[in-house]
Amino acid sequence: MIRVGLTGGCGAGKSTVADMFSRLGVPVISADAIVHRLLSEDEEVTSAVVSLFGGGLLRTDGAIDRRSLADIVFGDRQNLRRLTDILYPRVRAEVQSFFEEMGRQKKFPVAVAEVPLLIEGGALHLYDVIVVVSATYENQLKRFLKKGGTKADLDRRIRNQLDMAEKEKFADYVVNNNGSVEQTFERVKEILGDLRRRAESLRHDSASFASDTLVGNNPHPKRNKSRR
Repeated sequence: MIRVGLTGGCGAGKSTVADMFSRLGVPVISADAIVHRLLSEDEEVTSAVVSLFGGGLLRTDGAIDRRSLADIVFGDRQNLRRLTDILYPRVRAEVQSFFEEMGRQKKFPVAVAEVPLLIEGGALHLYDVIVVVSATYENQLKRFLKKGGTKADLDRRIRNQLDMAEKEKFADYVVNNNGSVEQTFERVKEILGDLRRRAESLRHDSASFASDTLVGNNPHPKRNKSRR
């Protein structure tokens, strides 16, 4: 199974692309959804966040007010790092467990984790393939405003993220999300088709290697010897 890390800039359309993968039958996990649950339900996380940033972040139901928290952390790179130090070890653990479970089921050639700060978070080892969703600043702003954000909010977030061009340098595939929804969907289908072919090739190679090993026909004796 190929483990895909899906990332991109704020407002680039990561969630849209993740939904497209899901509609095509790919299991998808969202880091944002994990973070939302942690801030709403995990008492240890809530306590750690409040100890750092103050009790004024608590809503009447005891959960963290995410908008107020965003105002604090996206205005200060050090505060953002403190928050990610609390949240991202848990996010990474859940993403890893998700991939392991999908692998055990042996039903899916591809699984996707949508992670906004995937590259910045330093967990590239969890993924076999990186897909970066890219968009112009104008399109990022348009989408961000539709979700109720402001230009100032977007600019603060962008300042605390890796530049889009730098993100693309880490990509195995780039989804240019500046065109129509139909164009983006076609690109996602193209990428998924390639990933499924790669997964099938890996499965075939693995089966061939196992068969050769069982019958004593080792095609790479020197390679295996060097690993001993």
